Amino acid sequence: MKKRAIVLAVLLTIITAIPISEQVDVAVTVKHQGKMPTRATMEQKKANKIMARAYARAGWGWDKREQKCIWLIFMKESKFDHLAKNSIGSSAYGIAQLLGEKSSDPSIQLLHAFRYIEHRYGTPCRAWAHHHKGWY
Repeated sequence: MKKRAIVLAVLLTIITAIPISEQVDVAVTVKHQGKMPTRATMEQKKANKIMARAYARAGWGWDKREQKCIWLIFMKESKFDHLAKNSIGSSAYGIAQLLGEKSSDPSIQLLHAFRYIEHRYGTPCRAWAHHHKGWY
């Protein structure tokens, strides 16, 4: 529990330390009809990729090889779309297509995904190796 608190503190420090010129808006805007968008914009997906790389490096200490495996998993699952819904009707949602994911916040989705990967597989490359079955 203490380790997670430190990880979150480090991640918040990194996020707030990114120069404004490098920040990308990941806010989800509601259209005037009151409908939530069903797909992330390209800019939001780019921001999600940057955030995933920063979290993997700072929070989990995963090297470039492990970060590549994360990229492969998330591209296959959702193309880094934090609003992605499972096409076959399961409760999988978001960047990592985790079952029962309820948050539409990409930073929360990434934290949930990294916790799941670490708990179940230990590393992203082990998760990717398992992914050939069609799920991880």
